Amino acid sequence: MLTLGVTGAFHEPAAVLVEDGHIVAAIEGGDARYGGGEAAVREPGPAWPAASVSWCLARRGVALSDVDHIAYAWDPALLGNPATHPKEVPSPVPEQESWWPALPLDAIGWVRHCVGTQSSKAGPFADTLPRPAWHAVGHQQAHVAAAYLTSPFDTAAILCVNARGERAGTTYGLGRGAAIETLGEVGAAHSLGLLYERVTRHLGFASGSGEDKVSALAASGKPRFREAFRDIVIRAPHAARYTVAAGNLSERLGPPRVPSMPLEARHEDIACSLQECLNETVVGLADWLKHETGARNLATAGGVFRNALLNSALRDAGLFEGLWISPVAGASGTAVGAALWVDHTLRRAPGHATLEHTCWGPRFSAEELEALLSRARLAYGRPPAITVAVAARLASGKTVGWFQGAMEFGREALGSRLVLAAPTIPAMAGALNDLAGREAFEPVACAVTASAVGDWFDDARAAPFRTFVAGVRSDKRPRIPAATHVDGTARVQTVERAAQPLFHDVIEAFGALTGVPVLLSADFATRKGSRACSPADAIEAYASSPLDALALGPFLLEKSR
Repeated sequence: MLTLGVTGAFHEPAAVLVEDGHIVAAIEGGDARYGGGEAAVREPGPAWPAASVSWCLARRGVALSDVDHIAYAWDPALLGNPATHPKEVPSPVPEQESWWPALPLDAIGWVRHCVGTQSSKAGPFADTLPRPAWHAVGHQQAHVAAAYLTSPFDTAAILCVNARGERAGTTYGLGRGAAIETLGEVGAAHSLGLLYERVTRHLGFASGSGEDKVSALAASGKPRFREAFRDIVIRAPHAARYTVAAGNLSERLGPPRVPSMPLEARHEDIACSLQECLNETVVGLADWLKHETGARNLATAGGVFRNALLNSALRDAGLFEGLWISPVAGASGTAVGAALWVDHTLRRAPGHATLEHTCWGPRFSAEELEALLSRARLAYGRPPAITVAVAARLASGKTVGWFQGAMEFGREALGSRLVLAAPTIPAMAGALNDLAGREAFEPVACAVTASAVGDWFDDARAAPFRTFVAGVRSDKRPRIPAATHVDGTARVQTVERAAQPLFHDVIEAFGALTGVPVLLSADFATRKGSRACSPADAIEAYASSPLDALALGPFLLEKSR
């Protein structure tokens, strides 16, 4: 059974193709330029990831008429109908804005039209064309499914915290076997994700992209605004309920920062206090959920769980034996969740699509890469072992673009589209932040072979999706200064050879040369900020940046100084 999952109403448009419970293709709208069209087609109404849909169909070699089901991660029927959410926490604060742009009256019909007119394989969507069955899956339900159905657990409590769905901003429930029960929700007017966005703007950063900067800033601050945030977020005792007070943040936190202003200690303290408030609230929800369900495991999703400090607070609370932070936690992951939910429900199949990687995007053969290099008349070499050659460049202090295998889905680049550097050289953290257009105070993530993680970090558990921070062992901090944040932690990815053989081997080769099986890693992106999806993207990003070298499949390009 083929199921096409789509999210494209608002932000982070994406498409995914699921075949009998297995993800066979997935790409986000913003990364779909390889599909031959714009990343998102904007007509009257929502954005539609037309190129992403076309690419997924082409990857599997099917037309739209071959698809059995289309799962759209939005349900217009849930809008404006309180009866559909009888368990929602009452909102004492009137909603003062429309949480989502207005959808066309016939939203599904509009999306169906877009599929037919924009999918290159399907051609015009004539009435005579066999149509896949349509399923509108609620935004929160898609997040919940992305949490539970990608987890390794047969039974788990489920916690979804995001900015907003059709009506809710937090949803919690219990997954048991093939069934998912929703236990309750908190309305979007009291969204923790929206509060984090508000504070992000208050601190002078752009919401949607600046939240990572705020969490990084938190490490340098003190929680002196703790009580102010406790007045904003009021938790009900012994219940999974909370309210977020409306009002002007300036009255509680002082004047907002203008983006051009330098950062002050007050800004760091606001960020620290916000992070503490978020941690306390979500850990409190998880604690209630643990006692309410008796579950030994917790699965989470929603954009708020992109926050590695929050995830680490949940881990350190020790409430659950097993903790799964979905690697497709954000809005684009609702395409995955919607498709898996429809597939899981209709096939009534046991088991989950437990994720070992997120590399479901475009990949290119050595022949395709070499043809492009030859056509562009670029000088390149083909070393006997690309991993050894790259490790040698990294050990000598060079930065290398790493373009290998299938592209990752989601916000995190985890082994296929990376910029690599040595953590042993302090200046490399600034170099990678400069390449990525990030703030100087933001920590650079690092990757370590799974077998060596316990030798370098205090928390030795697996973290293949870079969802946690871990303390750098005190005796190792001088050896990896570029990976160690101001608070002595690092955002760590553990790499297994079975999941990422080339990436594992380049880390191992670097370790053989330096005694340090750890590498700095950042997203390999173009000047426009989108991930290098195609070889042409990689070459453009390499040529227009200070990168010293590019590992394009088995080929190596180098700049002369």
